[in-house]
Amino acid sequence: HELAEVLGAEVGASRAAVDAGFAEHARQIGQTGVTVRPKLFIACGISGQIQHTAGMDQSSMIISINTDPEAPINRIADYAITGDVNDVIPKMIKYYKQNSK
Repeated sequence: HELAEVLGAEVGASRAAVDAGFAEHARQIGQTGVTVRPKLFIACGISGQIQHTAGMDQSSMIISINTDPEAPINRIADYAITGDVNDVIPKMIKYYKQNSK
């Protein structure tokens, strides 16, 4: 949520995240959720199952952050970062804040 706030963005979620109670259903992206086409889509820990990618694959730019370098999401991502979101996201926030006007 903090990264979305500094970017002026919204948070979406996978069905698994919604089912686990991390996000409300209104934020679910995919076949059983909403379809989005943002300029930038940052997929954090998303495996890339067709049910989710069907709702976001028309995004202008996709950045994937996943510990699995072979995750299916990486095949459609413009940029794939292999790493733990708990390490990568704080660094993204820090560098964005340092370099934004």
